[in-house]
Amino acid sequence: ITVTGEGHVASAPDMATINIGVTTQARSASEALTANSTELAKVLENLKGAGIEPRDIQTSGLTLNPRWQYEQSGSSGQITGYIASNGVTVRVRALDSLGGVLDAAVREGANTLNGIEFGLAEPGPVMDEARKLAVADARRRAELLVAAAGVQLGRIVTISEGGAYAPPMPMYRAEAAA
Repeated sequence: ITVTGEGHVASAPDMATINIGVTTQARSASEALTANSTELAKVLENLKGAGIEPRDIQTSGLTLNPRWQYEQSGSSGQITGYIASNGVTVRVRALDSLGGVLDAAVREGANTLNGIEFGLAEPGPVMDEARKLAVADARRRAELLVAAAGVQLGRIVTISEGGAYAPPMPMYRAEAAA
């Protein structure tokens, strides 16, 4: 008999991860990058001033793209400048300071917010509790099945752990009406 158990545990988050960025435009690629670096340095200083430790700040991406201008629809465009974007991931360990950290980030320089994710600094204990509940659920299901089948529950042969499961979505059949 093979069964799957599920365990769910809810916990209040104790940290947040924000993804912010700086986007700048200039006539040349080097000017766009220089302006971007200058603005990002201000953002990083403000974050440190808001109590964020250097270990909780990580650059997450840098892009440089041409800015195109088209005279009319279908015409070949010309490059009129460059756009530099730099992303930073910031871990906020004190949730009560999140508003102040966001304010510090956008005060000088950060002009994009690509999301906030809430989570746990130490998810291990909560995950362990969910695992215990999943094993108990699997055992309950196995006992129900063997009782219904009139057999006895044997020893556990394998235990495997998987990620989140999403049930399959139903496929609908389209029928042509005459």
